[in-house]
Amino acid sequence: MKSRFTLFTIMLLSVLITSCSKSDFNESDALAAQTALLNLKYQHELDLETLKQKGATAMQELINTAALEQIKLNDSLATKSAIAAKKQDYSVTVVDVYTNAPLADADVIVSSEGKVFSAKTNAQGVATFTSLYLFPTSSFLISKTGYAATQILQQYITSGPARLWNVADLSNEISGNLYIDTDLTNTSPEKVGANVLVTASTTVPNNALGSYTVYFPTYTTATGSYAIKLPPATNGYTLTFESIAADQKLYVNATEDDAVPSFPSSLPRLTTIKTYFNVNSYSANVPTVNNYYYFKIAADKKGKVLYVPGYSNYYGYNQVFLSAVSDKFQVERLYTYNYYYSNGVYVDYTSTTYDANTKIDVQLVDVTGNIIETAPQLSALSGADGKLLNYSSTEGGSGYIHLKRDASGTLVPNAKGVILKGTPYDTYYNYYSLNFTSNLNTAANNYSNNTFLLSKKGDKKVVNFYYGSGDSRAKVVY
Repeated sequence: MKSRFTLFTIMLLSVLITSCSKSDFNESDALAAQTALLNLKYQHELDLETLKQKGATAMQELINTAALEQIKLNDSLATKSAIAAKKQDYSVTVVDVYTNAPLADADVIVSSEGKVFSAKTNAQGVATFTSLYLFPTSSFLISKTGYAATQILQQYITSGPARLWNVADLSNEISGNLYIDTDLTNTSPEKVGANVLVTASTTVPNNALGSYTVYFPTYTTATGSYAIKLPPATNGYTLTFESIAADQKLYVNATEDDAVPSFPSSLPRLTTIKTYFNVNSYSANVPTVNNYYYFKIAADKKGKVLYVPGYSNYYGYNQVFLSAVSDKFQVERLYTYNYYYSNGVYVDYTSTTYDANTKIDVQLVDVTGNIIETAPQLSALSGADGKLLNYSSTEGGSGYIHLKRDASGTLVPNAKGVILKGTPYDTYYNYYSLNFTSNLNTAANNYSNNTFLLSKKGDKKVVNFYYGSGDSRAKVVY
C-alpha cells in the first residue's frame, strides 16, 4: 500500500514539474488547435450544400477561414523570444477592383501568436495593426458585405493594395438557351430541358497574388433556358456547362450487338442509344446511312432470304422511278440489275435457288418508315434452273425485280403503290426517283464561344449554346 502511494506521489510531482517548465502556449494548445482543424474540416463538409447556394463569396470565406486556422497552428509553435524580436507594425490598403476607389469599413483579420487580430479600413481604405509577429506567408483575410472576400500575404502588402470585387451589383446578365442533338433524324437540335448546371466564372486581379476566381451558378428551366445576373467584370466571364447523358435517336447500319455489323447480315435501322454530351463537342461518330430502302426477295427452297440495296453508294445503278400523282408518287418502273454494293460487298443473285419458272414475291423495305403509304406489288422470276432471271419488263424497266403482273401480263391491282417521298430525276418527263443521296442522320455541330466581356455596368448578352452530337456512346455504331 505504501509503495503504491509513493508511486502516485512521484507521478503527480512529475506532472507538476513538467507543466511548470512549459510556456503558456504549449503542445496541449497545439493539439487542441489540430483538433479544431479536424472539426472545422468536418463542418466544411456539412456546409457544402449551403455553399452551393451562397456562391463564391461564402466559398472564399471558408477557404480563408481554413487558412487562418492553419496559420494559428503554425504560430503557436514559435518561441516567445523569437517573436518579441520580430514584432512590427503593418498597414493593409483595400480598394475596389472595378473602380480602384478606396474601400472603407472592410474587415481585415490576421493571426499572430495563436490569436486573431482584426481592424477595419478607414476612409482611405487602410487598416493598421501594431506590434504583430507575422511570417512572410501570413495572410491578411479581407472581407466586406456585398463583396467577394480575398486575402493578401504579409510579404505583398507593400506591393500594392488588396482588391475586393463588388458582387452585390448584379446589373449585368448572360442568358440564352442550351441545345443538344438528341435526335439525328431531323435537321435541328433539341433543347436540353431542366436542371442542367450553367456556371459563369471570372478571374479577379489581386495584386501580387495574381488573381482569384469567382463563380455564379444557375440551372436551366424546363424549356432549356438559363439566365445569370452578374456584376460588371473587367476580365469578362467564361461559361461552363454540366455534362449530360441522354438517349440519342439515330439511324445505324449496325451496332456492336450485331454479329456481323455490315450488309447483308444487317440492315440500316432506327434505334436509340445512350450518348454522353459536352458543349462544343462532336467526337461521337455520326453514321453515314444513305440507303433509305431495300428489296427483300422471298426465301428460296433452302429458306435463304436475299436483300438487295435499293441505292448503292458504290455504283448507284439500282433505281426505282416514280411519277407524281397530286402531292404523292407512284412506281412506274425499276432498274435492278446492279449487284455491287460498297466496300467490296455485293449481292449475288445466283446464290438462291427457287422452283423452276415461278414468280417470287419481293417486298420493298422502307428503312425510314416515311416513304411508303401503300406498298407497291413487286416480283422476280426464276428460270428453268431455279435461278433469278435478269429481263426487261413491259413497262420499260430492266433487271431482276419488276412490278407484279398476272398470268395475262396485266399489272395486278395497286401494283404501283402510293409513295410519299421522291427526289427529282427528270422533271421534263415527270420522273422522280427513290435514290436519295443524303445521309439519314444530320447533326448541326454548331460552335459557340464561351467567353464574354461584360465590363460595363448594365451589359447584357444573349448566348445560345450547343452541346453537339455527342462525345461518346454506350455502344459502338456503324
